[in-house]
Amino acid sequence: MQSTVTHILPLAKIHRSRMLPIPGTVLVRAGQDVVATDLIAEVNLKPEHMLLDISNGLGVPPEKTNEYIMREIGEDVAQDGIVAQWKNGSRVVRAPKAGKVVAISGGKLLLQTENEPYQVLAGMTGTVSEVKADFGAEIETSGAWIQGVWGNDKISMGKLTILASRPDHIFEFEDTDQDQKDFVLFAGYCSNPQVLETCESNQVAGLILGSMATQLIPMALEMSFPIIVIEGFGLLDVNDTAYKLLSTSAGREVSINSMPNNPFNGERPEITIPLESSGNPTTPLDMQFLEPGIQVRILRAPYMGKVGIINNLLPGMTRFPSGLRTSGAEIALGNNEKVVVPLANIEVLG
Repeated sequence: MQSTVTHILPLAKIHRSRMLPIPGTVLVRAGQDVVATDLIAEVNLKPEHMLLDISNGLGVPPEKTNEYIMREIGEDVAQDGIVAQWKNGSRVVRAPKAGKVVAISGGKLLLQTENEPYQVLAGMTGTVSEVKADFGAEIETSGAWIQGVWGNDKISMGKLTILASRPDHIFEFEDTDQDQKDFVLFAGYCSNPQVLETCESNQVAGLILGSMATQLIPMALEMSFPIIVIEGFGLLDVNDTAYKLLSTSAGREVSINSMPNNPFNGERPEITIPLESSGNPTTPLDMQFLEPGIQVRILRAPYMGKVGIINNLLPGMTRFPSGLRTSGAEIALGNNEKVVVPLANIEVLG
């Protein structure tokens, strides 16, 4: 049986495709070094249009307006730029918003106005390995890599500050400080809305949480900085692998991309820490067969969030206390405890 892999690695080669959904403008070149917040490509997904009545504005018959229109189809026009004017300039028609002329007919001019473009950011510090014309680019880097389970769809970067003194840390108001501006914070469990409010006012660059109370989700989505949850919702300890990796990376520059967890394309919220690598680190697999010796994380109660090693895969079907009969595995936890769990309730850490 295969399982999805959650990547928590001290060193890996990481590839990312940063693409627009429709053709647009690509703003980087192959070989260019980028940081997480650099703009890769952009496109206007929802163009708006304004119809300017040139005939009425100048007071001339529709069939004569072409004599006074000063723009051509395809031409860009700045906000308040003159579109048409009477011979002596006594009457003019100006563009209410910046845009592009897309049609001229019957004494009217159609202006496609500019609005907020859809933008694709790099999401991590790395190098552009390939440019896809009109759509985006491939980016790669080598470094530490931690995937989470939930994110609020923001991108940022900053030096990592460790607030979680232990895996079962509770993030309280007393942990916040005005000196945390532009830093990425690593903390444990958060259930206090005042903590998020203070992080916002302190202008932190990002927040990595072990776990979070479900009632904070609407508020977290409104924060201007990225938030990533590593374990899930409810009071959960940070798994030992992620805790050790983050707690030993204090002061390093980290990229935090809190994109939503998307099981259909494999995208997950992630933290990357660029590192100078010796040799050629491998690109990890996203799926792996379950077998003895593999490190896994348990996804359901009563051992939810626990990390251990598969001792063996149990033959046939195993009956569990819930009455369910299904394939199971014996997992050795870090405290030498051995537990039996359904295969469907574990994922590979690697």
